[in-house]
Amino acid sequence: MNQLDNAYALIIGVDNEQKQPQVLKDAIAIRDILSDEVHCGYKKENITLLLDTEATTENIIGAIDSFIAKIDENSSFLLFYSGHGGYYEGRSYLLPHGASSENLIFGKDLRIKLNQMKSKRMIILFDCCHAGGFFDGEDKKLTRNSGNQNPNSVSRSSNLNGIAQDIDNEQGMAIIASSQTDELSWGTQGEYSLFTTCLLEALQAKHKHFFADEYIRMVETVNYVFTRVPEMIKSLKEISDIVKDQTPYANLQMNNDFIISYIPNQFKEKIVTNKFKTPPINTNSAEPKEANSVESWEREEGNNLLLFIHGFSGESKGTFGNIPELLQSDSNFDGWAMKPLGYTHFVQPELGKDIWAAILDIDKIAGYLKTSIAYKFKDYDRIAIVAHSLGGLVAQKAVLGLDKESRNRISHIILFGTPSNGIASELLSKQWNTKYSAMSSNGDFIKSLRNEWKSTFNDKYPFKLKVAASTDDQYVSVDSCHEPFEKEHREFVKGKHLMMVKPEGKKDDAYSLILNTLTGNKFFNQYTNKEEINLILGKYDAVVNELLPRKDDLDKNGLTRLIFALEGLERNDEIYNILNNHPIAKDNTDLMGIIGGRHKRDYLKTFLAKSSNLSIEYYSKALKLSVENQDYPQIYYHAINLAFLSIVTDPEGGESNMMKYAKQALEASEHCRDNVWKYATVAEANMYIGNMEKAQEYYIKASENAPIREKLSMHTNAYTGYVALTNIEDDKFTQFLKARLLS
Repeated sequence: MNQLDNAYALIIGVDNEQKQPQVLKDAIAIRDILSDEVHCGYKKENITLLLDTEATTENIIGAIDSFIAKIDENSSFLLFYSGHGGYYEGRSYLLPHGASSENLIFGKDLRIKLNQMKSKRMIILFDCCHAGGFFDGEDKKLTRNSGNQNPNSVSRSSNLNGIAQDIDNEQGMAIIASSQTDELSWGTQGEYSLFTTCLLEALQAKHKHFFADEYIRMVETVNYVFTRVPEMIKSLKEISDIVKDQTPYANLQMNNDFIISYIPNQFKEKIVTNKFKTPPINTNSAEPKEANSVESWEREEGNNLLLFIHGFSGESKGTFGNIPELLQSDSNFDGWAMKPLGYTHFVQPELGKDIWAAILDIDKIAGYLKTSIAYKFKDYDRIAIVAHSLGGLVAQKAVLGLDKESRNRISHIILFGTPSNGIASELLSKQWNTKYSAMSSNGDFIKSLRNEWKSTFNDKYPFKLKVAASTDDQYVSVDSCHEPFEKEHREFVKGKHLMMVKPEGKKDDAYSLILNTLTGNKFFNQYTNKEEINLILGKYDAVVNELLPRKDDLDKNGLTRLIFALEGLERNDEIYNILNNHPIAKDNTDLMGIIGGRHKRDYLKTFLAKSSNLSIEYYSKALKLSVENQDYPQIYYHAINLAFLSIVTDPEGGESNMMKYAKQALEASEHCRDNVWKYATVAEANMYIGNMEKAQEYYIKASENAPIREKLSMHTNAYTGYVALTNIEDDKFTQFLKARLLS
């Protein structure tokens, strides 16, 4: 028997005599599954159901007051509303039974009520644009009511994204609506609406194939609904010409992935053993301890808004380092409010804290951004967007979805490390085994985005645009970042992918690019190394001419750049002369590892044989010298990289070399102090030799105190190596890696 003792729910179904039977059936079905001990386990006495004539303004407010009196900080609260609503005198509302313009339930009033509850774990579900059966014909789209119209005459297809924005308090309240602003919600041929059908399937755990624990949580439910609704719409469109697209809406500023219900009893035997479990989520605390500090740099005052959109490996506070604080200290930005947008670090996207993401997640945040600009941020005169990584795709998709009035309020868009042209097809097939196929440069999502962007703007933007590529991005190619845009919009900044938007101070090109773009000044690369940019652009002669005459004075980084340029010109004799005779380079296994690592990253972005051969060559030289010097940390570092390259570059013939190097890395690690990278090496080596229990044990150790960028690096190696070895991209072990290294 399942029982959630401290979970409460208010279920409302109100049809207002519009003869839409699915409205009431939806509400009853949600009540029934929540109170079912086999499925969700809510106590019946903790659920209030208000149907049609019972769902008056007085009864709805009275029910909420009753919950306010009994709910504590450890409670969860779910509100489900199936019915109608609209927009009246500039305010969004729910439409109770028998309501008039005097007693509508407006969004902001509802938010005030809900904020009186002690619990901050709330999920609000709106199935409000209910179509009541798609064979009935298409509803009229909502037009804003004039003051003298009767609210009861509002079409049942009225969208409620406005009310969702009004209710959202940005403090952990999860709100899901059945459709986007400009869409209708549709019924099915069955008893329930399409949206409620998907919710019921999620609560029945039909979406799960990996059971980390006995619960169904908020974010996985959101993910399923966002996936399942468009799938069902596609099927309906095949048999009815009147059905149009429907994409759910959700707010993404959620503080915790709290429990909605138990999984059904029949699935409990599928719960994985403890070694596969994700780190426990504190279900007894309504708000994580860190929640109040997550967005501490937010600033509300100002007529203009500077909006920061992070990628899917990031989170609200940390992604952009001290950029917000630096901008706040500049008097040029006294009139700018500053806010983050996206997932908080308490909530996982569908693929976890990964560099790449599901198109589902991009669509979710893009929809949230679009409706936020239209409703939540409607009072700002202009909005500037600074986005990192896939947050840049979110920004592009959202801007394309705006109406002309809202789009004209966008003043600046600055994109850092955004794969605007997607992932090259060869890279997808060889490194990721098509795992991220939806992100393909030739896939529907990227092609559609680029075509729509081109046809909408044709390189004539109503906002200032800058796109910055990193000089050392291990994930996003310069071509993907720059190619869709004209040269005047392209820039370079320094740093690896996750560090390019974390400036050390004001003397940093990432910060300078933002500052100069927003203040209308011309940007010059003052601090990013010019040789790095020339290397990326293939200007090897310029680098050699600059660095070779003063090679004796170069540091390790300078020598690395010089060697890369000489390789580009195939001047191998000069390379060997430097490695054999330069006082810094001679016998420097760390430098050789740096060069080998750069070639390895280039190989993983291009899969060019030249890059893999050079990487193996440098790692091999470094390993040989490390063995001669009995430098054990260097031995295991170079050996594990050679094990990885052996299997990834030659899945069929490289296994013997992989085993040899993995064993060598393990033997060397026994002589070294414990640290994160030793644990990661031991884990990866055991994975290669087939000791999976040991691999799991050490990945857990490695992940316990590792920052996200280190965990991402571990996951890239582990996942790529495992798929190359087994040709399996989704099983218990890859699920384990995701849970441990992408969380």
